[in-house]
Amino acid sequence: MDIDANLKYVQEAREKFDLSPAEVVMVTVINAGLLGDKATLKTRLIGDLQAAIEVELATIPLYLYSYYSINRTKLQGSDLDPAQIFTNEAGGVIMSVAVEEMLHMSLSSNIFFALTGEPPKLYQAAPGSYPALLPHHNPVVPEGPDPQVKGGIPLRPFCSDQMWHFLQIEYPHNPFFSDLSVEALPELLRDLSHWSPDEAKAFLNEHGWPTDQNWNSIGQFYSFIRCIIASAYFDDGDFQAGNPKQQIQPYNYAPNNIDTIYPKQAFDPAKPAPETSGGGSGCPGGLPGAAEVTVYADADDSSAAPTRPVEDRKGHEVTGAFELMTIASREDVMLALETICEQGEGYSAKPGGGEAIWDDPDSEAEHSHFDKFLELQMQFEDFSHSLESLPPWMEAQIDRQWLVEAVQGKANKWTAQELKAKSMLFDYPANPTRADYAHDPIATALNDFCSGLFQYMLILTETIYKIEPNYVDPNKTGADKVSSEGTVPHQKYFFNIALHRSMIWILDKFIALMRGYQVTLSDGTTVALAPSFDNSGFGLGGQGLGSRDQAFDNLAQLGAEALLATAGDSALNASVAPLVALTINKTSADGEGMHLPDVSSYWSQN
Repeated sequence: MDIDANLKYVQEAREKFDLSPAEVVMVTVINAGLLGDKATLKTRLIGDLQAAIEVELATIPLYLYSYYSINRTKLQGSDLDPAQIFTNEAGGVIMSVAVEEMLHMSLSSNIFFALTGEPPKLYQAAPGSYPALLPHHNPVVPEGPDPQVKGGIPLRPFCSDQMWHFLQIEYPHNPFFSDLSVEALPELLRDLSHWSPDEAKAFLNEHGWPTDQNWNSIGQFYSFIRCIIASAYFDDGDFQAGNPKQQIQPYNYAPNNIDTIYPKQAFDPAKPAPETSGGGSGCPGGLPGAAEVTVYADADDSSAAPTRPVEDRKGHEVTGAFELMTIASREDVMLALETICEQGEGYSAKPGGGEAIWDDPDSEAEHSHFDKFLELQMQFEDFSHSLESLPPWMEAQIDRQWLVEAVQGKANKWTAQELKAKSMLFDYPANPTRADYAHDPIATALNDFCSGLFQYMLILTETIYKIEPNYVDPNKTGADKVSSEGTVPHQKYFFNIALHRSMIWILDKFIALMRGYQVTLSDGTTVALAPSFDNSGFGLGGQGLGSRDQAFDNLAQLGAEALLATAGDSALNASVAPLVALTINKTSADGEGMHLPDVSSYWSQN
């Protein structure tokens, strides 16, 4: 592309895609051909999207592990004390972030499918063990408690230090850093025509360019992906290889569930929901009712998602803002990436004003992941006397009042040891591995089944992209029976019996069951049995669930082994049995009983 055409294109792309100065420079460089031709860029984009999926996937076990280390049911209702209020808030906030990470993985997966026409690779794509490094990550984080930051992010229970590691994941990227003006682009392009790719890369490194191979923040990584997509090499047609109706649909996402909700104060569980619209329960005296103290950690509009028509629960077309969106154009891709970055880092502050603290800059109803974790961390006593610091540009974009109070110790109340002593935290180990449990047959069998559940959940997610966009009989178990047309979208049916059941009905309850089992480690310490989220090392030949077409049978075998291992403990076996049944038992004539679907037929040719 010649200089004049490049300049014209970049000016239009800057306006259309809201490119930062650094992104404008990068798109200009890409258009000049210094990063390769379209085939090279498409291969790089496919690899980057798969890496982005793996980044999101790596964070999910981290957040779930800290969430499950919290005892949210120690006290309830009117018995809630300050420690329980804090840990309930922490649980709700951490799960709210985990839910949005699952959304981000779904959005990246939809982009991948739209570009390639193939399902993304999720199964066995999470880290094999922890501490783990995120793909291509060069951590740049606030100075903090752990000097071994480059050793990876640990699997660790809720505590101040772990919140600091979570900040490492969600660390904001200022996308407007660049000392190059748009007016300087003509001269830059003339220089580029004489430079080698290595010389161009060295120059861009000096000017805050987006990167994908050694990114400092996830925003910087996604910024590079945005630049490839915004370049002149790509258009809408490049994102139409995969049918949007076979992507994960908007109706499959809800920003909150029971685990993201928390009470802001003690309440009277017997008090009815308020009947008045002007606030207040209408009930005289005493504690407020549960409805009045409930906090929903994720706001309904916590993204820049577009307004578009989709099919509602009754099969009717409705229009609204949906965070989970299907992909059929470059604009769709850019909006999806904007949702990911705003929710995670709240990076959308503009030069000269605007705050990065919000993940929904229009309504300011919800903080970004980074700020959610920072607000939790500052309530630990450790925060006020740690070495932690933020760069000046970041401090200017967050709520300085609570940050100053935290640094001065006015907002700090808790230590992890104190919360554990109050039974608000389970005694979870750090970075558990299967080898830590190997001497205990019960612990090993339970942990292996848990790892199998997590891996099968990823296979089920991949399988969504193989589900034909047709309809099913509403009388089938698990189908939505409110459709006025008498049919239910097949994908909605599959999603409900696959993902909802595996995550909420089974995995959640099974990990809670595991916490009640005490295991003695090789160093003599006794801890609560915690999930190690293995990819492999368990199952037949140590291959985990094996190939996708054998995964269901292998999961069934792990369930049988869990039942066999716990046979000598009648109470534990009685708790394990129904969850195994929910996973693998085929109880009805058509094979559609209360169990996870066997998806082997979708993968038999792979």
